[in-house]
Amino acid sequence: MKGIMATITSFAVYLAGLIDAATVVLLFFMFLDMVTGLLRAWMTKSLNSTLGLAGLIKKFAVFVVLAMTAGIEYFFIHMGQDTNGLLILGVASFFVVNEGLSILENCAQMGLPIPPVLYNALDKLNRDPGGKEQQLLRDPVLEQIDKATLLKELQQAQQESTIREKKEETQ
Repeated sequence: MKGIMATITSFAVYLAGLIDAATVVLLFFMFLDMVTGLLRAWMTKSLNSTLGLAGLIKKFAVFVVLAMTAGIEYFFIHMGQDTNGLLILGVASFFVVNEGLSILENCAQMGLPIPPVLYNALDKLNRDPGGKEQQLLRDPVLEQIDKATLLKELQQAQQESTIREKKEETQ
């Protein structure tokens, strides 16, 4: 049922003229990600239909989110608030970047030469080889710091800096 509703919503969004270039680029990047993902799985002999299906479901969910964003933008337009397509552009751009990173990861895992800067960035993004979704862990020391005390120390440092600047100006 949800799939049918998403299809109808997507078609309505298309008819309303809310599909823009960012959405087309997103679709192209998703296609490239699927192709490079299949090639990577074939080359590394890790082809898994369950993972492939999960990836397709996630890509479908991206379009559901994009269709929902288009519906919100359509609502704003009919309420007299022209958003100039910024809502859809923002959401689509986020997912384009996400797909681009995935394509780079697939290419790196296939053994293609990736510039060291990009390779290091990908390595930092994905420390766990088991998956792409990683939770950002905070430093345990930062968890122990009292935020109120930290804010007071920051304000005090700013005041001391201001006093020093004023002294330097008068000299």
